[in-house]
Amino acid sequence: MTKKLDRFLRERDVLEATSFSHATLWREIKRGRFPKPVNISAGRVGWRESAITDWQTNPNQWKSTEAA
Repeated sequence: MTKKLDRFLRERDVLEATSFSHATLWREIKRGRFPKPVNISAGRVGWRESAITDWQTNPNQWKSTEAA
């Protein structure tokens, strides 16, 4: 069985997928109600596509599993 690699999404892709504004995106991350980005390289972050898909499945029940 082949495992599919997780794709990284840039902020503009996340904003388009969620219809959030930049401010709303970061406010929801700070409140633990949206997945945090991961460091891709120096000065670059992205979101795992699977994390965004999980959030989209049920955004009201999604909780951050990361320590704040």
